[in-house]
Amino acid sequence: MHISWRVAVGGSAGLVGAVTWAVSSAVYQPIMEPADLWHAGGSVVQSTVESNTYWPRELRHLAVLLAVAGIVVLCRAASRAVATAAVAASGWLTADVLLDRFDVHGTATAVVLATAAAAYVAAAAFFAARLSRADTGGPAVRHVVAGALALLAVTSLLVVTPWVEQTTPAQIRAEMTVLKIVVSVLFAVLAAATVGRPAARGGATIGFGLVAVVAGVFVAVGEYQFVFSYALLIAVAAAMVAVAAPRVRSVAGLVGMTVLSAVCAVATFAMMIIGGMVVGSVLTSLAGNPPVNSADTDISAPLLVTVLGVAMSLLTLAVTALPGALRAVQAGPPASPAAAG
Repeated sequence: MHISWRVAVGGSAGLVGAVTWAVSSAVYQPIMEPADLWHAGGSVVQSTVESNTYWPRELRHLAVLLAVAGIVVLCRAASRAVATAAVAASGWLTADVLLDRFDVHGTATAVVLATAAAAYVAAAAFFAARLSRADTGGPAVRHVVAGALALLAVTSLLVVTPWVEQTTPAQIRAEMTVLKIVVSVLFAVLAAATVGRPAARGGATIGFGLVAVVAGVFVAVGEYQFVFSYALLIAVAAAMVAVAAPRVRSVAGLVGMTVLSAVCAVATFAMMIIGGMVVGSVLTSLAGNPPVNSADTDISAPLLVTVLGVAMSLLTLAVTALPGALRAVQAGPPASPAAAG
């Protein structure tokens, strides 16, 4: 990929991430977050919220991850760039919790936050580029990064407002839908740019990619309807196979990878729900926000999905590398010149 394309894709991801994070912090979060206390029958009662009330937090975290992923792609997935992006994300997410706790709000505040975030991304990209100037990302690193980004592309579509439609104005719901689709598309573009090399079976890569896109559409528009869970699992499995396809040389290998990815998709969904509730509750507590009603769930997925994406990608990497390792073992060590003489 030419450097101009890397700059365009990485820069777009950084800018969209900065703006989305700022708007979610200062505009959407105040709309959704209720007062800590309310009065009923002469007594003060702790207010609670319902499922998905903290969707602005989901968008904020996705925005941060999108922006730092842009840095990784800009620097060709070099290992030092990945490390720099991870450090930058950690600092940014810490600031996000603090700002959430201070209840920042207002359009002017959003502009200031967007400007500061864009400058932060630019500075992090500068340092990442300097540190990784002579470093090029190896195929293993690219595979893992692309797999994590592909999973984030799918799960970005899970962001929804509370089930009670009256809770959120129609305009906000429409804006959220547009933003999550834009973020999802950019994650997918970054994943494709990271894979970057022709597949051994290019048709398989494109085919599975299209399946992931179609299933993703059902996830985006179906939300919690009947097709939602099935579409999500299909989208995750297809996305993982599309990323792994360039490393697979046979039809049997593609079939095996499909089965493996399907099993991983089911396991990932379960871990995302269970682990997401733990992460969500911790983040809500750290931000000092009203807790979610005990009848509902407080799920925060993006950070956990990133970890799961890395784990799944490491697994598919190991599986695709296994045939070559077995052939090397069967061939034995190369004969030394002395032995040959």
